[in-house]
Amino acid sequence: MSEMDTKGSATSDQMWKEDEANHVRWRDMTKGQRIRTVVIGVVKVLLLLVCLYLFICSLVLMAEALNVLAGRVAVSVFTSNVFLSNPITGLIIGILVTVIIQSSSTSTSIVIAMVASGVISVNKGIPIVMGANIGTSVTNTAVALTLSMKKEEFRRAFAGATVHDCFNILSVVVLLPIEIVSKYLESLSGAVIRSLGPIEGAGAPRFLRTLTEPIVDNLIHVNVSVQRKIARNEYVEPDSSMVSKWCVRNSTYALVRVNSTSLANTTQTLATPVEVTQTIPVIAGVRLCERSDFLFANTGWSDAAVGGLLFFISLFVLVSCLLGMVKILTSSLKRGVKRVISKAVNTNLPKPFGWLSSYIAVFVGCGVTMLIQSSSVVTSTLTPLVGLGVVKLKRMYAVTVGANMGTTLTAVLAALATGNSNALQLAFCHFFFNISGFVIWYPLPFMRRVPIRAATGLGNITAKYRWFSIFYVISVFFVIPGIILGLSFAPLWVLITAISIAAAIIIFIIIVNTLQSKKPRFLPRVLRTWDFLPDCMHSLKPLDRLLNTYCGWCKCCQCCHGEFVDEGNHTVIENHHTTGNTELPMYVSNGEVNGNNKLSSVM
Repeated sequence: MSEMDTKGSATSDQMWKEDEANHVRWRDMTKGQRIRTVVIGVVKVLLLLVCLYLFICSLVLMAEALNVLAGRVAVSVFTSNVFLSNPITGLIIGILVTVIIQSSSTSTSIVIAMVASGVISVNKGIPIVMGANIGTSVTNTAVALTLSMKKEEFRRAFAGATVHDCFNILSVVVLLPIEIVSKYLESLSGAVIRSLGPIEGAGAPRFLRTLTEPIVDNLIHVNVSVQRKIARNEYVEPDSSMVSKWCVRNSTYALVRVNSTSLANTTQTLATPVEVTQTIPVIAGVRLCERSDFLFANTGWSDAAVGGLLFFISLFVLVSCLLGMVKILTSSLKRGVKRVISKAVNTNLPKPFGWLSSYIAVFVGCGVTMLIQSSSVVTSTLTPLVGLGVVKLKRMYAVTVGANMGTTLTAVLAALATGNSNALQLAFCHFFFNISGFVIWYPLPFMRRVPIRAATGLGNITAKYRWFSIFYVISVFFVIPGIILGLSFAPLWVLITAISIAAAIIIFIIIVNTLQSKKPRFLPRVLRTWDFLPDCMHSLKPLDRLLNTYCGWCKCCQCCHGEFVDEGNHTVIENHHTTGNTELPMYVSNGEVNGNNKLSSVM
């Protein structure tokens, strides 16, 4: 069990005991108290379901808004050979585009359409799909930021959100170099495609879209044909909009005049082109969209204005619904109810089948994600429950791994809809990539602990320095990918050298940290602590003091200072104990002092 789970369990057990001490049992209630309890319970359940539904709608609406705002740019970047010159660049583009449009399903569907039309090869599409896997995890990390008011909730929620990041990043770090060297994903998926034979087109059911249609489709219709044309390298009108203009269209034919060097019904080739008339199939608009079709129909606004307004609306609804769900759950999960739910979710099966419990969670995550075709919705919905202590981090990790595999169904359905074998091959590459990540980072317990401990460390740091959460999101999803993208325009050896140096430094730090905590006698005396380095290189305290100096006068920045005084039974002491020059927080829980004395937690 992780340190976070241990702390959370001790605190939660104390709270449950107090709740039960103040709890009036059902058989001791009067008739009026029973009716009141039932009515309040029903109202809370209804409000919770409404908040959950609007929360899901806001996630879908946010993806649509960002699609309107940056959909054309995203596809243009995907189709640019400059940005796809090497696998590392393709990976970074996949991350950045998915972060911008907030939907890995959209990213992978665009790449599949490009592969189906021959714009890019399967080989170039694989790194983009890997990058989309990393980019999609920013959604639940952003959701965790809204839970920053209480220290312990934020610690658990941020760890539960970033375990998705850690799993995806570690999978890419291991599998991308293997793919570059051996092309095993391309070869394995190619063998599967050859064994399947001819591929026929098929429709892709969209349960999540049907679920959110009453709200989202009454606000906006995205003109996905613009993205498809750009992906297929077809002509797109300069004034075309990502907001649908025509709500009724029909297939017809148009006469166009083109220059040609051949004559109709002959094999004669002309020396100079002549203008001829040809008949081509087109889709013509029949009826313009009106306000009765959706709210933002033909407003005359630019795509940036419509997308920006919808983004802020969706963000407001998302935060409001999330806070509402947390408030309802916090008030409801008391008096033993939280213990019952927590045991139902986190308890293992009886021996000798206990080891199957985590795999059941994996299958649940996979199945639910296949049903709604959105891993972001699944993990973002669980993040508040992790923060409240209802779902443990290790169970969240299991569901996240399953959701990662379940989301590959979207790409397979999109590929089947094209009826193209190359597109389906890329979809299977996506599937085998996530299966490979599962095989590496889940079955073996000591490998399973790597992403969980990484996420726990991030949660601990963020609980002490709340500004670190913003720093983490900006660095991991924007700054670092941006730096690597910039280096990709230099000669290839520059990029490889920079990445190799960075990897060597990271590996060295991990090895030294491990030896410092396990076998310090094997290290030279100077390396047994990090005291020989300046404080700013092994502690966040100097940066925290700098931020407090320049932001302390502003009350709006107080939430980032990480100063918590009282959280009921879990109190933070403002004093710190140190290991070398590394300052770490101390906690008092039920009269016991707990502290994390690992140097790696602040590196």
